[in-house]
Amino acid sequence: MGQKRTLVIGAHGKIGQLFCERAQRSELSICAMVRSAEQREYFERLGTPCVMGDLEADFAHALDDCTDVVFTAGSGGHTGAEKTILVDLYGALRSIEAAEERGIEHFVMVSALRCEAPLSAPPGLRHYMVAKKLADEHLMASPLPHTILRPGLLSDEAPSGMVCTDPGRATTRSISRANVAHCILTALESGGGNGRTIDLLDGATPITEVFHA
Repeated sequence: MGQKRTLVIGAHGKIGQLFCERAQRSELSICAMVRSAEQREYFERLGTPCVMGDLEADFAHALDDCTDVVFTAGSGGHTGAEKTILVDLYGALRSIEAAEERGIEHFVMVSALRCEAPLSAPPGLRHYMVAKKLADEHLMASPLPHTILRPGLLSDEAPSGMVCTDPGRATTRSISRANVAHCILTALESGGGNGRTIDLLDGATPITEVFHA
């Protein structure tokens, strides 16, 4: 492949938008996958190239001419389990398989803290945690260079640029979406994925230190 280019799956979500805005400022070459004209308009105003694709339909073509993929898509907290299966699980699995076919150089997955133990989550979140767990395991078993980010409870606090990667020593159960977006960008800038799975909460360690250690 030629020049580096990152496809953002889930670009119109809250973390996706924050990441695209930060990537735009950093001059990282990205392409936002969108599923409607309304979403396209938002990214055109931002100055971010777009490609049409729908995780519940056809989207594999969106990976063409890309070297890296960020998967930060989610069905949202107001949908049923069937939507979670289609988007958070099957959409993620199909994204990983499409990335394998195209020889993607780095796949960054935004997952969820403690998804490895779905039954420990509140009943209403267990199907979501199962989806994240299975998607993560599929990525780990693939030959793709990857980074898995597992944030805790998400907040809309301002970015601090500081995180904690050890939940046992954290002073909070949450992390700002802006800090997660910062982590995605830094993971991409740090080079090819090395198979790391990183728990993320707000903390006192500079994000650059986490990814460039």
